[in-house]
Amino acid sequence: MDDLSFEGAWKNQIQDEQNKTAPREKKEVKIHEKPDFRGQRDVIETRAEIRMATKQEPIQEKKPVRVSKELTSKEGDDFDVEW
Repeated sequence: MDDLSFEGAWKNQIQDEQNKTAPREKKEVKIHEKPDFRGQRDVIETRAEIRMATKQEPIQEKKPVRVSKELTSKEGDDFDVEW
């Protein structure tokens, strides 16, 4: 009747876990080979100058400024002002 109680079931579970040992998985061992080229070279710079293409900026056209002699808005006009 001890197996049916909580403490007895707990004790049986602990004994079962101690008796069973988890099988260890064998890990695959990879052998790394040294590569022929590691991305670095010993190069001596012999250039006298460095040539780069010049970036040409587009010439902006000047818009003619028109000055009016009269006011464009008159007294009583509604203004839509976004604040």
